[in-house]
Amino acid sequence: MEGRTLFLFPTEAEAAPFRTLRPDAAVAIIGVGIAEAAAGTAAQMVVTDPTRVVLCGIAGACDDRLSVGQVVEVVSDRVEGLPDAYTFEYENDPVTGLEQVRTLTVNRSGDAMRNQTIIEGELPVVEQMEGAGVAAVLTNFDYEDFCHIRAVSNRVGEPFEQWRVGEAVAALAAVASQLFTE
Repeated sequence: MEGRTLFLFPTEAEAAPFRTLRPDAAVAIIGVGIAEAAAGTAAQMVVTDPTRVVLCGIAGACDDRLSVGQVVEVVSDRVEGLPDAYTFEYENDPVTGLEQVRTLTVNRSGDAMRNQTIIEGELPVVEQMEGAGVAAVLTNFDYEDFCHIRAVSNRVGEPFEQWRVGEAVAALAAVASQLFTE
């Protein structure tokens, strides 16, 4: 594993289509939510020495600038709901050529809609549940080669039954499988 790209996914359901397309890739399942993702990422960083880390997963779009099934690159992330004094913005340089987005790491689907200032900003916004946890761990490990991509599975606020998870993970796999092919 040393010297390779490590692809992190919250769930096996998100990773499975990617594994089919890239059976050679190093993949780890880190869990859903900020705490699980941070713990899973820390465990992976302790036992591996990857060249880079790519976090992949699904997300909900907060506005109409993004389409369901679209794969985007996260260039800025923060935990939603923390007081401003404790909020940290995790930023990444874009590396994929995908549309750039900001994301809010939330504990519950729909929480991002409380942050109108960010949603109405220059970049489209998605919400997801792991990004800031992973970024915090990598920051604390002084790890800089990090890429975060998401596929839009739904519009924030839609009932889960309307989410198009299968379409999103298929699109995610197609794009991610072309990235960083050592």
